[in-house]
Amino acid sequence: MFDLWIVLALLLLPLAAVIVWPILRKQRTPVTPTQASQTELYREHLAEIENAHTSGAIDEAQYESLKAELARKLLAEEPGAGYRLAESHSGGRGLLFALAFVVPFAAVGLYFYWGSYDDLALYREMLASQAGETDMVAEARITQQLRARAVSHPEDLNSRYVLAQRLLVSNDIQGAVAQYRYIVAHEPQAANIRAELAQALFFANGSQMSAEVMREVDQVLSAQPNNTTALGLAGIAAFEQENFAGAKSYWQQALAQMAPGSGAAQALAAGVQRAEAALAEAGNGDVASAAGAQSEAAVEAGTQKENRIAVSVALADSVDYAPDTPVFVYARTAESPMPLAIVRLTAADLPTQVVLDESRAMMPGRSLKTVDQVQLVARLAIGGNARPAPGDWQGEVKALARSDWSRPVTIVIDEQI
Repeated sequence: MFDLWIVLALLLLPLAAVIVWPILRKQRTPVTPTQASQTELYREHLAEIENAHTSGAIDEAQYESLKAELARKLLAEEPGAGYRLAESHSGGRGLLFALAFVVPFAAVGLYFYWGSYDDLALYREMLASQAGETDMVAEARITQQLRARAVSHPEDLNSRYVLAQRLLVSNDIQGAVAQYRYIVAHEPQAANIRAELAQALFFANGSQMSAEVMREVDQVLSAQPNNTTALGLAGIAAFEQENFAGAKSYWQQALAQMAPGSGAAQALAAGVQRAEAALAEAGNGDVASAAGAQSEAAVEAGTQKENRIAVSVALADSVDYAPDTPVFVYARTAESPMPLAIVRLTAADLPTQVVLDESRAMMPGRSLKTVDQVQLVARLAIGGNARPAPGDWQGEVKALARSDWSRPVTIVIDEQI
């Protein structure tokens, strides 16, 4: 916020200078003996006119006329007199001093009342979150502020979209679906957001296709035939229907638009290989293709074994909980609070062992195979929120190198946030 105060100061200081300058200016017209006598003569004549007016010798109109004529005569004879006459009325000096202080403070107060101070603060926190510079408490606060803004400013679809993405990443799938539905209802032509809605619906259905998901996918592809999210989902639907050639075609079309070597590209490439293997097994590919696909599938299977972590999770005896309280177990990097892989349980399920692997990834391009070291967190969400909040209980492993992923890992939830 420091730069905001600098800008406000730069805007207000010139205003204060304009107000204070007449007060601080020291230059004055020197008063000569002749000017002093003329001023004294003016005052004597003015007193005579006022006495005549008071006694009734002259009426109001004559009084005003004589006084104006006397002032004009003084100005004609002494050019500096006007300045001193105005200077003699110094009652406005205090007002100028007051304005110099009141105007800046009033401007700042009005900004906090009418301006967008809260929005600016939220925007800065979101930038810090994207840069991985926030902790769990800050992440929870950002999400809560976005929820509140969605209620107070329902027309702000941009903030609602950010909220939907954060809820999806934090495994609050139903919350994400609700936000995506609202946006699509108000912006039905937003194909990209409709594709993300389809993806959220897919996750909400246990990573299974449904009629609603396919309706959304079809609408997206009719408007944007190259939408990678919709193409990926269409490939999944085709594969589930054993239309392996169709699945391969969809995934290859999406893969052609991905950055080579990215996590999303690797996932799509693995899908293409599975489709080719299925085609070969069904007798729709040549022997060489089948052998190559099987070899690639074996490599992929080995990679999947490398990108998995088995975690035993238990609750400390000192933790008070309800059996249906959600428990989130996830892996993340030290640079970002967003999970690479996440599993949702309840307190009644503990103690237990879970496996974090590629199937538990939340977003394309963000999974265990893209990193060499992770943090492991198991959190009892007392308030039921996917985002960490004060009052939650958690346990963690602060650093686990890839070389240790094959070893047993145990986390005891015993520390309150």
